[in-house]
Amino acid sequence: MKKLLFIINPKAGVKKKKDRIKDVVKIFEEYGYGVGVKLTKKRADGTRIAKKYGDQADMIVCMGGDGTLNEVMEGIIEAGIKVPLGYIPAGSTNDFASSLGLESDPKKAAKFIMENSPKELDLGCFNGRFFVYTAAAGIFSKTSYSTPQHMKNKLGHLAYVLAGVKELFHIRKMRLRIETDSQVYEGKYIFMAINNATKVGGVMKLSEDLVEFNDGIFELMLVEYPSNGRELLKLAGKVLRQKFDGKITLTQITKARITGCEDVDWSLDGEKENAHKVIEFKVMNDAIRFIY
Repeated sequence: MKKLLFIINPKAGVKKKKDRIKDVVKIFEEYGYGVGVKLTKKRADGTRIAKKYGDQADMIVCMGGDGTLNEVMEGIIEAGIKVPLGYIPAGSTNDFASSLGLESDPKKAAKFIMENSPKELDLGCFNGRFFVYTAAAGIFSKTSYSTPQHMKNKLGHLAYVLAGVKELFHIRKMRLRIETDSQVYEGKYIFMAINNATKVGGVMKLSEDLVEFNDGIFELMLVEYPSNGRELLKLAGKVLRQKFDGKITLTQITKARITGCEDVDWSLDGEKENAHKVIEFKVMNDAIRFIY
């Protein structure tokens, strides 16, 4: 019998129901898999479980938010595991799942995983740490990891919005130098992100025509520091309308070297990454076999 490793973050999500886990396991079993269920209890458990048990399975499926997916993928890459990975989104925002158009209903997501073949997926490498879809710094990036879990579970995406509003009153200036494949950017910024997704933070969107998930390219977005509050609101409106000009830069990169960031914390797939003096980023093309 084929074996499936099912890694679950029981704390993730707005609507936590024990029955949905049983329903998902039943579907996997109906498709001929023996299912081993492992629950995460603390940060990095997804990575540890994937590394310890992943090579014993024919398929790995994780259920949780974007942070859970990040941890499991990290374990798969670090251990050199080649089995396909499926994802059942159960977080508060699920930006990456939304970008891929994945099913949000657990039973539908389980059936999709069983009935579709894996495809290659790019990952980002950030000073040796892997991320799935975004590495961000500056305004609003802190909300992804600083918003309390009980608020996420109770309010869902609204919790991020409420926490993000507070950041409008504490905007900081980041003096960065970003050396990419073809150009150097240097200036004062309030936001920077390296993305491989069409949706970030549940609000910011990129065109589906721009983003390919296995083309060896990520998107770089930079928002310059505004001169006043009025200009800040104008910049926010441009981002929401996908008008990337003036003080907003949107370009495509395969690698980058970032300096001037020794006091800048980052959000990698919604999890905190402490500041580094120098950051080396590169795209890992076709790094993992993912069902999407």
